[in-house]
Amino acid sequence: MKKIISMVLVVAVLAVFMIPAMAADSSTQVDKELEKAIKFVKSKIDIPKECTKFNYNIYNRNDKTVWSLAWIDENSQKGINVQVDDENFISSYNTYDYATNFDKKIPKYSKEQILKIAEQFVNKINPKVMDHFKLVDIDTYGYNGGYIINYVREVNGIEYKSNYITVSVNSYTGKVMSYTCNYSKNIKFEDASKIISLNEAQTAFAEKLGLKLVYNVKLENEKPVTYLAYVPKTDNKYIDAITGEVETSTNYRFFESGSSSEAQKLALMDAAGTVSNIALTPDELDAVSNISNLITKDNADKKLRLISNFSLDNSFKLTNAYLGKDWRNSNSLAWTLTYTKILDESKKQTRDVQITVDAKTGAVIEFWTNYISSVGAVPQKSVEQAKAICDGTLKALIPDVYAKVKYDDSYIKYNSELKNSYTFRYIRTENGLECPNNYISISYDNLSGNINSFYTYWAEDLKFADPKNVITVKEANKVLFNKIGYGIQYIPDNQDSAETMIEDYKLGVLDVEKAVLGYFADSTKPCIISAANGDILDSSGKVYNDNKIEDYTDINGIKAADKVKILTQLGIRYTQDELKPSEALLQKDYFVLLCKLNDLFYMDKITDYDKIIENMYSQLISAGIITKSEKAPLSVITREEAAKYFIKFKGLSQVAEIKGIYKSSFKDANKISPEFLGYVCLASGLEAMNGSNGNFMPKNKMTRLEGLMTVYNYLAAR
Repeated sequence: MKKIISMVLVVAVLAVFMIPAMAADSSTQVDKELEKAIKFVKSKIDIPKECTKFNYNIYNRNDKTVWSLAWIDENSQKGINVQVDDENFISSYNTYDYATNFDKKIPKYSKEQILKIAEQFVNKINPKVMDHFKLVDIDTYGYNGGYIINYVREVNGIEYKSNYITVSVNSYTGKVMSYTCNYSKNIKFEDASKIISLNEAQTAFAEKLGLKLVYNVKLENEKPVTYLAYVPKTDNKYIDAITGEVETSTNYRFFESGSSSEAQKLALMDAAGTVSNIALTPDELDAVSNISNLITKDNADKKLRLISNFSLDNSFKLTNAYLGKDWRNSNSLAWTLTYTKILDESKKQTRDVQITVDAKTGAVIEFWTNYISSVGAVPQKSVEQAKAICDGTLKALIPDVYAKVKYDDSYIKYNSELKNSYTFRYIRTENGLECPNNYISISYDNLSGNINSFYTYWAEDLKFADPKNVITVKEANKVLFNKIGYGIQYIPDNQDSAETMIEDYKLGVLDVEKAVLGYFADSTKPCIISAANGDILDSSGKVYNDNKIEDYTDINGIKAADKVKILTQLGIRYTQDELKPSEALLQKDYFVLLCKLNDLFYMDKITDYDKIIENMYSQLISAGIITKSEKAPLSVITREEAAKYFIKFKGLSQVAEIKGIYKSSFKDANKISPEFLGYVCLASGLEAMNGSNGNFMPKNKMTRLEGLMTVYNYLAAR
């Protein structure tokens, strides 16, 4: 589901209103409509008899009444929520049962059965809608044994990704847990009979839009470093499939084009205005207090009061100050000073100013304040006038930084209408290339006529390699077209007005009058191309991997292949692509399985394998699951050791170590080390390890396939 959402929509929140109290006649009509909606939903969906508490909301969506109906039990442990409009179209369904145990076990339903259940559900509640959709994919979500099935609308053999269906089904019970359908009933689709060819579209993209070479930033050993990459010049433009010309869409961002995961976090902070430094502990403050080259709090205060842009007169009192680590530069410290001015004591109105400066140089890093506009205030400045004021302020406050930036005219597009506020962004440039992850953001309050914030996302110690040894843009285009993918699709017509473009907080773009044709890159993959070798990179700068759970590449023909595939569907597998079933089982690999079985530690293919293992051991030791002395990543696991760790990961080690209560029925019980006896008995009792021909063979070395089978046997017995 998240994949389709991310590649389709930038969602604006729809204002949602409860329908007010009505006159008697209107109220009677609403009662009848509510009764009709309830009866229709109950004719399509079984409501558990214990869900006796009922509640509802009424929404207005695209001039239609939408009923949000909810049934819950007395203890709020089980419930169902359904949204249905006045034309009996059900757009969403969710159910929950907190009392249900969703611990891992072997699924009772296959993918084929799950698909059938999903389609039957959709056809029951919205007949014939499925005729307009095609299956995109079916993903597992292993934590509670479910599948997510994604469908997208297809018209004339071309996808319209704004319309989609998503269904989640529990693979243990076969029950539909959630359903979402975004379907535009009356939309008109542009005629596809006169489209330009794919080759023509690719040529138009290369000539009229194209890729640009930039410095992206990634983390190596927890420090930011740059790398050269090709990314799209703009992320909201596309090639018109009829004319071959460039079009702009305000409703879409088509590419993931180079913002690192760290930069994405910073962007969120940018929008919220919450960036701050990391405060030092008392011990850390003591350690740095004697450093002679740091400016003092008082000196920082004096310096800021002399800067006319801040207007810090004597009415502003310094109310807080702290020295902290500057998250932008790992070796730097910064002072953050907060000032407060009482505006109206009787009304408890104050104005706060917060400024962060470099603790060595005193250079301003960030600034924030709040202005209380007068009643009836209206915006005064045009976007050009506001930008000129911001330019002058940045040039005065941070001249060295400002000299290295260029205005980002693609960040926010403003029309000629005066706005209450404006935000501008300036991107760092080095060697004539942009570094999108380093930038300045500044905001102008157009009601009070003042700048109310600016932030610098700027790493001082970055190094920028010479861009001469890179692949050509032509070679990068080939990667985009052939490996990332480039093709035709329908999107909502950008010409639709705000009145006809209906959006919903949950479903995104719901209804437009027309869908038009364009050529786009495959937005399910990041459009970040290594300038060194043409690899597709993810947002962290690593080689892209879709992180889907795939079957082992060497599984065909081995015994227990079906069982191994089931474990893979549950997300329980080794991190390597090959199973190598007969190879000896190493401790670190068995621990990976046990972590996934017990949901103890998240790991993915994106993270470096050695880092995964290092972090895993650190957390296991910290949690008390294993001891430092037991850490032996490259040791080969014996059967009795496997039993021990299986039980320890289940949190039953104290039970296993009770003396004098365990007696094994295995023929070779005398060969089991005394300290492992309780563990072997428990592992056998849980049916994880059953032995062969009455023997446990405690000293035998485990194979990788046998390690998987301990997990499968345990789950199958539940």
